[in-house]
Order: sequence, then C-alpha cells, then structure tokens
Amino acid sequence: MRKPINSVMAWNRFPVLLFFWTLLSCVEKRANLAIDQDLAPRQFVGSFPEIPLPWTLTEAMLSSKPGDSLLINQALVKRYIPDSVYKKHFRRAEHPRFHIIGRISVKEGETYILVRASYRSTVLAYLLCFDLTDSFRVSKPVLQLPVDARYKNEFSVDRRHVMSKIRSRTGRDGQLTYRKDAWVYNTAGVFTLVLTESNEPIDEEVYNPIDTFPATRPLSGDYRLSARDFLSIRDGHSDKRLTFFLHMERKEWACTGELRGELNLVTPTLAHYDRADDHCILEFSFRRNAVTVRELSACGNRRSVRCTFSGTYRRKAVPVKKKK
Repeated sequence: MRKPINSVMAWNRFPVLLFFWTLLSCVEKRANLAIDQDLAPRQFVGSFPEIPLPWTLTEAMLSSKPGDSLLINQALVKRYIPDSVYKKHFRRAEHPRFHIIGRISVKEGETYILVRASYRSTVLAYLLCFDLTDSFRVSKPVLQLPVDARYKNEFSVDRRHVMSKIRSRTGRDGQLTYRKDAWVYNTAGVFTLVLTESNEPIDEEVYNPIDTFPATRPLSGDYRLSARDFLSIRDGHSDKRLTFFLHMERKEWACTGELRGELNLVTPTLAHYDRADDHCILEFSFRRNAVTVRELSACGNRRSVRCTFSGTYRRKAVPVKKKK
C-alpha cells in the first residue's frame, strides 16, 4: 500500500529538524553579570570575554570608567570573589564596585579572570585563578591607582601565560629605567616568581611604595640596617593590622630581596606575616627602638637563596620640627 505523501515528507524532515534543535540547545546564552544573580560557576567564568594574547593592561586603561553593562552584581561578588581578595586594599566600611575586564583560558588547564574594583579614587585590577572545576584557587592584585606620578606601571600576559608587572621611569637625562617581575601559576595552587629584571642604577635611591602612607601608630616608622637594607612600617586598615615594605641588599653575601604585605598583631609587640597564598612566614618582634625579623618559613621566592630576611632593624629617628 502506498504511504501518504504528507507522512513521507514529515519523516524526511525529521533529521533536519533534529539537527537544528540540537544545535540551538547547545548554544548557551552568555549571562548578564549586572543582573543575573543565580549562576553556576561555569556560567560566571564563561561570561567574561576572552582576551587574546599577548595582552597589556595600562594605567590609562584601568583609569577609564567602565559602563554599567560590565558591572558585576553584589550577589555574584559575594559568591565568587572572596573578600580576602580585596579586603587588604579597602576598609571594612568601603564596598567597592566590581566590573568585568576579561578572561584568559589555558587549554586543559586553569582559567584567569580579571576584574576592576573601585571605591572613590582607589582603583585596582585583580587577577583571579579558577581551576578545571571552576573553583577559585588564588588571586593577585596586578595594578593599582593612584600611583607615584614619577613611575609608569603596567601588567602583561604573554602567549605562554607568563605574567609580568613592569615599573618604568624616564629620568631627567631622558634615559628609561625599569623593573620587571614575572611569575607563573604552578600546580601547588600559588603564583611563583620566576624572573626579576631591571636596569635601574644601583646607586639610585630605593623606591619605597608605602613611604607616603600614614605612620601615626606606635610601631609605625622606618627601621634600617643601611640605606639599601630597610624596613618601613605604616598604619593598617585596623588596630590589629600594619602595612610593611621590606627591602634587602647585602653585598657581602650577594643578597637581594623585597617583600610587601600586611602584618597581623598577635600581641602589642609581636606581629606575623602569614598569607594563605604564600609559603613565606615572618615574625616581627618589636622593642623600644628596634624590630627583629625572623623567617619562620622559607621565603625563597622573595629573596636570594644564600640569605634570609632575618635581622634586627634599628628605628630611624624622626627629625623634630623647630618651633618658630
């Protein structure tokens, strides 16, 4: 018996309809992070636009105000950006706004997303690393505004996913000097410093990035072994915190090292540097006019192999202003 024509035509069309239905079901609409609040980790990470490599983030790019379409709503910020990422740069009462910068994906590996956090005049770019299961692993601030006007700063990522921060300066003689620090993400879930490169003159005064920060608390001040081996301590965001910058150059042992971070006060005269994403642990023991630094856990990624940050730094006297 001859089959009805309509039935045959409908059956012949079925594979075509099935193909298009399957194709449409595979196309996932990119989420809108400004309004969508209930997103799976894969949707959140995948909503950041892919950044072609090599790529550079400049101060001018960071200072440009993003549109509202790039805003990340607070529900997603609380869910996917731990406050440990940014609480060291913003006070507790400050609630920074986060905007999308972009995404860098490693084939069969981790994924990096870059976000812009801002509150009033303070602006930072953060690099956040997510593993193959789209779980957050570690973060790193890569650029901050405002900065010292004497220097130009930028952050870059090359095709091998080596990340670099470059600080440069043009002197009065027109000569360009720079310092480059490069690091990679390793299987232990941390960033490892792999290169420090500079053409800055040795006899040039060491740049202290926290020199202008407030120093009103009893332990805040400048401590020195020499002009090129010193420790600066400034006020932190709370009574239990201090900000520090430690720079070391000891020629007799061919030692160099540099470390900046936050101290947690254990007692009124004892503080620790201990970050979850850094194997380096330091103890700072204060007395009247000095502070003794001890490495409790090796800080090999921050200094030369043949030395340590351990040492006693004498407090530098503050000149007394004469009354007119």
